[in-house]
Amino acid sequence: MATHLWVLTFALLVAAFVPLLLHRSIADALASGASSRSFIDRGVQESVITPPKRNAVGSGPLSPITSYVVEPGDTVPTIAARAGIGASTLMQVNQLASGDSLSVGDVLSLPPVDGIVVSPSPGESVVELAGAYHVDALAICQVNAITLLSPLPSPVFIPGLAPPRPSRMTPVPPDGSRPGLLHFVWPTQGTISQPFYQYHPGIDIANGYGTPEVAAAAGQVVFAGAGSYGIYVEIDHGDGYHTIYGHMEQTLVSVGQTVSAGQQIGLMGSTGRSTGPHLHFQVMHNGVPQNPLNFLST
Repeated sequence: MATHLWVLTFALLVAAFVPLLLHRSIADALASGASSRSFIDRGVQESVITPPKRNAVGSGPLSPITSYVVEPGDTVPTIAARAGIGASTLMQVNQLASGDSLSVGDVLSLPPVDGIVVSPSPGESVVELAGAYHVDALAICQVNAITLLSPLPSPVFIPGLAPPRPSRMTPVPPDGSRPGLLHFVWPTQGTISQPFYQYHPGIDIANGYGTPEVAAAAGQVVFAGAGSYGIYVEIDHGDGYHTIYGHMEQTLVSVGQTVSAGQQIGLMGSTGRSTGPHLHFQVMHNGVPQNPLNFLST
């Protein structure tokens, strides 16, 4: 009888404690699984964090300045966009007078990031130059392909600084009011291949050689021939307004001639500094470039 009582007592104890032990094991396993999932989740989140741009200053080694040969159809904005830099950097580094200063075959310098070129003082070191402009000396070395002990080239590229802004490339007046505003007809047909912007004082309209070009408004021809825009025509419309039609293949008017709006004045070409047939159309008011799209009929 005592034996049976002992067996019964043992069975009752097992029945009471086994579920508790099993529950604790399951809880531990769940906690361990939760911890593992949390680590995995953190790993996934970290892996999708967007890394710094490859050539951003301070994000890693910079590539040295490379060369690029201008091809047909290239413009300052398209070259700069492909290089991942601003048009102003491309203009300043290559000493381009305007966004219309490209010719096929020109060799341009393309830095890996935005910045400026400067002329160092005689005997100035990389460290001294870096301190003067508050930039990393190693970044200057990397982009200019020199060492900390190398003599500085002249000019030298300083990465990470903004180029100076020109003073006469902003349409005026700044409040947007234009007394005596003219409305122009489109001077040709085609596609706008380069817009008006800080370093490009007009718009480029691309089409085939020989496409007719017309006067945007009535006025008097004050120039017709070869000059800074290849073969071009300039028309005085009065009230301080002038229009320029650049890179023509041929002019069909002469100086002093009066023209009417829509009258053909020339044929589209690619003369002067140009990468393909197009019209460089420029609107000036009192000598200051204006955005032609503000004047053209829609």
